[in-house]
Amino acid sequence: MLAEYFSKGGPVMYALLVVWVLVLSSILDRVLYGLLNPVRRVALSLQKSVGPGGRTGLLEKVEQEMNMASQGVQRIDSLAQLATSLGLFGTVLGISMSFFARGEELGLAAPEVLASGLATALFTTVAGLVIFLFGQAFLVIYQEWLGARARRLETAVEHILRKDKERHGQA
Repeated sequence: MLAEYFSKGGPVMYALLVVWVLVLSSILDRVLYGLLNPVRRVALSLQKSVGPGGRTGLLEKVEQEMNMASQGVQRIDSLAQLATSLGLFGTVLGISMSFFARGEELGLAAPEVLASGLATALFTTVAGLVIFLFGQAFLVIYQEWLGARARRLETAVEHILRKDKERHGQA
């Protein structure tokens, strides 16, 4: 059934398939990053690296970590926007196929030509919107996660600095 929808969507569906694969792979990359780099592990590496730089060195490492965590977010957003544009292009293409095709030349009745073009328009629109909504929904969740991660890292840095200050204050 999916193959039938895909073929009815016309040539734009191949471009949408490529965008879908790129969106999914980018999302998988960010999910794996989040799972493989928990805040505890980052906090432990920060604690080991506290030294003469003190707060400045830790804040630089936290900023570097947050930059790594936010890599790929713009790519997902851009690809989701591209999917919407491709869906709109498919809509225009399908409608134009409906109005510019001549049923007599194709050996089809006019309603069948119209239905074929409208099917292309609808399937590409739906596919583009599905990809867009999936990508944007992930981005909302991921950006919330990034904010929570930043707050946890700031708390960890404050804790590390407090412990370091207590240790040096006692020495």
